[in-house]
Amino acid sequence: MIMLILSATLTLMITGVAGYLGKLKVKNTKDFITGGNRIGVVGVTSMLMGSIIGGASTVGTAQMAYNRGIAAIWFILGLCVSSIILGLIYSKYMDKERMDTIPQIIGTTYGKKSRTAASVLLSIGMFIHINGQVIAVIALFTAIFNLNVVSSALIVTILLVVYVVFGGFWGSTLVGSVKTVLLYGTSLICGYILIFHLNGVHEILTFFPKEPWFNIFSGGLAEDLASGIATVVGVLSTQTYFQAVVAGKDYKTSRYSAFLTAFFVLPVGIVCTLIGMYMRIHYPNISPREAFPLFLLNYLNHGIGGISIATVLISSIATGAGLALGVATMFVRDVYKPLINEGISDKKELYILRISIVCIGLLSLFIVIQNKDSMILGWGFLSMVFRATPIFLPLTAAMFFKDKINKKSGFYAILGGPLSSVLWILLGFGKISSLYIGLMVSFFILFFSGKLKILTSKNEINK
Repeated sequence: MIMLILSATLTLMITGVAGYLGKLKVKNTKDFITGGNRIGVVGVTSMLMGSIIGGASTVGTAQMAYNRGIAAIWFILGLCVSSIILGLIYSKYMDKERMDTIPQIIGTTYGKKSRTAASVLLSIGMFIHINGQVIAVIALFTAIFNLNVVSSALIVTILLVVYVVFGGFWGSTLVGSVKTVLLYGTSLICGYILIFHLNGVHEILTFFPKEPWFNIFSGGLAEDLASGIATVVGVLSTQTYFQAVVAGKDYKTSRYSAFLTAFFVLPVGIVCTLIGMYMRIHYPNISPREAFPLFLLNYLNHGIGGISIATVLISSIATGAGLALGVATMFVRDVYKPLINEGISDKKELYILRISIVCIGLLSLFIVIQNKDSMILGWGFLSMVFRATPIFLPLTAAMFFKDKINKKSGFYAILGGPLSSVLWILLGFGKISSLYIGLMVSFFILFFSGKLKILTSKNEINK
């Protein structure tokens, strides 16, 4: 056990140093936010992997597989599809329009009011996801190190802030590079042990009945499909992934990086799903969120297990750190500068960015302590809904149908999507299915206002 703790601590320290060393590359806010738009394939892939693969993808997937079987794979499938779309479509657009935030794109199309609304709502959605990542890490600390929730939450929050507050994008990239190597090593080791040493796949196939454990739609077609859709549109509407894409030195770099991320993500999800189901067979009475960390603890050599546990910790913390950087970037670029202090100096802007990250960490600390027993993927899916409904369709329209939409409709589409989703949930319907409602409302506002614009233009021409 001592070896496990020592190897885990050493791994965390190394990545902490990597995050701090990112400070050496930060000369201005552009470096802090997007690495100066000069990042290569390795760097962009590391940032995307560092942001996409976290506690929800590892601990959360195993937790859901423990409860529901292979239906847990929806979150990972959504991440793969969204990464491919980032590479196919978004990267090419970003090469033409060099902007630092999603609300900036929205603002150039729909106006300042829409930009502010988009920034606030998107920040809320991303902040929800940060809380899910922190809860995932707390599960590791409580299961393995026997720490209480408050102590675990405090340690996690400090690490989250340290990983990004000094080096910003460069810090996240360096941590993401270390994390990607370690995570793949951990996944390969766990997969090898599960398949060849424990004969886990055969055991899973013979132990569980086909229904509901091997039905990918066991939660209902609409609900499970919505989970995948929520993940796709949520990722495509998130500042952190946008930030990673625009950091590439050209669109080819960003495209290849997004494709590599999709390729790397899927095996991790498959291994975590198998682990969750295997642990259900042998440890039916544990807390589901402890399925993944207890597998590492019980089936891996303590030295390797410590590194593996630290890797999962880093995965969750790095994802939370990347999201915190995205929220801070939007606050400074889309709220503070345009509304409070437009003439702010570069040095002061960098200071405000770092203070914002610290504040985000403290607020997350308070919230997770109050919600320590909640479902990890529940935060992830809920976050995707609140990121997607206000942003996805207005952003898509602004990027590809700019001349065909009514620019005054953007503000109402941004507000109408999430408000209708919240109302749907308050009326007692499903959280995930609320995605359909929010996107439909946003679509109708944009579509019919666009039709109205065309009719009005024709009437003016006829006159």
